[in-house]
Amino acid sequence: MHKYPSEIFGHYWKDKSEKALTDREKHLCPFHGTVCFKQSRLMDIPFGVCTAHYDGYELALCPRRFLENSLVFRNIAEHHFKTLHNILVFSEVGLKGIGNFDFVMIKHKPMSIEIEDFVVIEFQTGQTTSTGKLVDGFRDFMANGCLNKELFYAFGINSYDIWKRTFTQILNKGIILEKWKKKIYWVVQDQIFEYFRKKYRLNTLHYDESHATIFALYDLKETKDSFSLYSTRILSSTIDDLFNAFRQNDDIPPVEQFIERLQTKIQKDLKLSLRLDIDKSSKYIDTQKPGSTGRIREDFQDYNSP
Repeated sequence: MHKYPSEIFGHYWKDKSEKALTDREKHLCPFHGTVCFKQSRLMDIPFGVCTAHYDGYELALCPRRFLENSLVFRNIAEHHFKTLHNILVFSEVGLKGIGNFDFVMIKHKPMSIEIEDFVVIEFQTGQTTSTGKLVDGFRDFMANGCLNKELFYAFGINSYDIWKRTFTQILNKGIILEKWKKKIYWVVQDQIFEYFRKKYRLNTLHYDESHATIFALYDLKETKDSFSLYSTRILSSTIDDLFNAFRQNDDIPPVEQFIERLQTKIQKDLKLSLRLDIDKSSKYIDTQKPGSTGRIREDFQDYNSP
């Protein structure tokens, strides 16, 4: 299975045009018109991998990839407001006690600040495991102008972690938008969404204009020396239906499997446990290490991805 960075600083790795060479040299993001903002602790320059080839697909790894030619915003404006006139888009709009919305699209009255309607827009792209391997591919290209001839870098896609975090956001923000009688559009690549749909058995999703939670799905198609973003389908749901799918998900291992795991730890890792009848044993058990802000970073290995 071929795995490699396919778009670097906004251009297909095969693209040798003057624009592509300039953007790579200056570390520019052509989708935003500024320097790439992706970082890796493994390098001193921006980590300019926008998209990766994985399992036969091109998967967007940076939210700016969805900014191509404002296509997503135009599509949503035409879908919801039926017009592009008197439409404004603001990014990172905060709501006290909730957090930020990625974008809010507003329709206002002509020559007025009076708001007629608005929708919320959230972007969700892919994320990787074993990302150091993808960094290797990026370094190979930046050093040589080409990739390893085998075109295989052993990174994975962490689908579980994407949706573990995002599903709670879908529920939390969706409740708010339903109460407001407004809509929230979740912009997701089709292949990333398919994991979500299959895991939670959301097999009957369709589009209903009365629903507040909308999934606007996109994909990337290859041309001669580039990839272009295009809309594939629009689906929707109610928060009640999504919550029921979340609650009734039967993709849960039996308790016996967990008990077997605990018995293995008793046999192999007894010294690393806390014995409550021996005070000095407390040094063998610890919490996760927090970051500088106090947040504990969750390390999860998606065993479905290499």
